[in-house]
Amino acid sequence: MRKSEKERLVADFEETLREKEHLVLCAYRGLAVKEMVVLRRAIRGAGGELRVVKKRLFQRALGEGDKSGLAEHMEGPVAVTFVSGDPAPVLKEMAVFARAHEQLEFKGGWIEGQLMDGGQVTELASLPPREELLGRLVACLSAPLSQLVGALQAVPRDLALTLDAIVKQREGEAGAAAEA
Repeated sequence: MRKSEKERLVADFEETLREKEHLVLCAYRGLAVKEMVVLRRAIRGAGGELRVVKKRLFQRALGEGDKSGLAEHMEGPVAVTFVSGDPAPVLKEMAVFARAHEQLEFKGGWIEGQLMDGGQVTELASLPPREELLGRLVACLSAPLSQLVGALQAVPRDLALTLDAIVKQREGEAGAAAEA
């Protein structure tokens, strides 16, 4: 590869790193070309872009910035998934693919402004969707309020039932006295 091509690739990586908020490094050794095509399509459908990179050129593009810590996770053949927006759908697609193909392994990532190792990325990929987590939060927050409302409604209800029982008891006593 000529020097001008290398410089162009580094500049392209630098631009992509500026544009994309999140990136995930993964090892793909042993995957067939057809499997990589399937993975790329799934990631593209979820809003990401998977690219196989030349490590030395990509490390040069990382430079000395915040993301330079990713260089330590780049061993063996590495593919980089670039994501702008919500990384969860892309991570879900990758996790589903990784369960079916053991060759795909998370190496690390830069997500939400934090450097993560492969284990952290795997854990993040296994979380339920955002909507489900928000639903669980709402349920947790509303449960004590629902219990409080039930307790507050129980007092007048129990009072009404007690008063009704007293009225029926006195009517029964008055009816028994009238018969005697």
